[in-house]
Amino acid sequence: MNIITHLQKRIESILDHDLEVPSEEVLQAKKNFEALTDPRLLRGLSESLPNDNTDKAVILFSRLALYFDAGVFLEADQNLWEPQAQFHRGHISVLKGTQKKKISLPKVNLMSVLRTDAKPLLQKMKLQALDSENKTACLFIRPGTDFAFLLFSSLPDLWLKDHIRTVTEAIHRGIHNE
Repeated sequence: MNIITHLQKRIESILDHDLEVPSEEVLQAKKNFEALTDPRLLRGLSESLPNDNTDKAVILFSRLALYFDAGVFLEADQNLWEPQAQFHRGHISVLKGTQKKKISLPKVNLMSVLRTDAKPLLQKMKLQALDSENKTACLFIRPGTDFAFLLFSSLPDLWLKDHIRTVTEAIHRGIHNE
């Protein structure tokens, strides 16, 4: 079994499977979603994580769904990144075969944060539905050597800087069991 298939199975076992057709309850929750920004709540992001690095990465990603409009969990595949899971307005789902378009991203140091316009990146991955109104900025964070997160936020720059600093610190604590 190759590493990608192994990771996909782990993601599917940890994350709840989404329904093919979202329920009325899910649609209503997505409609009313507002990303949390309270730094006191971010402390919980890194608490009670498992020791296994893959499980830790997946659980961290699922917890980030409360703090960003959307996100994509990426797995390294040689020089490319393959999307494995996504969240949108609090709802998490595992990506399946045709939804997983590999992309090239810049090489960055661990825990570095790069910011870019979301639209071209989402178009490359064919995930434009994550920002259909083109209102978000995209943040690329690489907490591990074999996985990374794309996080999408509509927060104004003034608040986004503090928010991403606090999130990055919480991710770092979680990854390093601090």
